[in-house]
Amino acid sequence: MGYDYLIFDADHTVIDFDADERRAFRAAFAAAGLAPDPDMVEDCWAFSARNWAELGLNDVHLPELRARYHELYHTHVRDIMRYADTMYGLGARKGAAERAFSETLAHAAHPVAGAVETLNALSRKYRLCIATNGLAAMQAGRLSELAPLFERVFVSEEMGVVKPDPAFFRHMTSALNTTADRCLMIGDSLASDIAGANAAGMDCIWLNRRGAALPEGLRVRAVVTELVQLLEIL
Repeated sequence: MGYDYLIFDADHTVIDFDADERRAFRAAFAAAGLAPDPDMVEDCWAFSARNWAELGLNDVHLPELRARYHELYHTHVRDIMRYADTMYGLGARKGAAERAFSETLAHAAHPVAGAVETLNALSRKYRLCIATNGLAAMQAGRLSELAPLFERVFVSEEMGVVKPDPAFFRHMTSALNTTADRCLMIGDSLASDIAGANAAGMDCIWLNRRGAALPEGLRVRAVVTELVQLLEIL
C-alpha cells in the first residue's frame, strides 16, 4: 500500500516528554530559589506520572475524559506544583515556579533517539504531519525545531477533539484533502494513536519500545521498537 502522508504522534514518539518534563522541574525549582536536586526532580516526575493516571488522562477512550481533557491538563499542572510546594517548600515563589515549569515545558523539545535522521529521510519520500493531544501553544513551542519537517501540525486543543475520537482523524484528512487509506499513523499509544487509527480506517505502525503484547482487537501494519526501523519498512 502506498501512502501520501505519514502522520506521527508527538510525545514519546518523535519528542521525549520525560526529558522535557524533568528539565521543566529543574527550571521550576530554580525559579523558587532552590537547587534542583536530582532526587527532587525524580520524585516530582514520578508524582506527575501517577497524577496523570489518577486524573484518568490515560483513559482517552472514555468520551467523558476526552470532553474534559484540556481542562484536566491544566488541573494536572496545578496538582504537580502543589505537590512540589508541599514536599519542598516553594513558598512565596510558587507562582514563579509554576510559570517557569509551563514556560520551560514549551521550549523546543528533546527529539527521541533517531528522530531527526528518520524524519529527514522520510520527508524525501512522503509528506509528514503531526497529530497530538495537548495544548496548542505548548506543543507549538515543543515542536519548533522539528516543525520545518512537517507539512501540518494537528493539535487537539485547536481542533476541539481528542484522539482517538474518529472526528480527530476525519478533521485531519479533510484538512489535508486526502482519505484515510492514503495516510499511515505512527505512534506509541495504543489508546489514542492505534485505537484512533483503527476506528478511522487508517493503517498504523505501533512504536512499542517496551516489547509489550499487542492486545486482541487492535490492528497494526507493523510493530517497531525504535523510530529508525521505519526506514526499513517505508
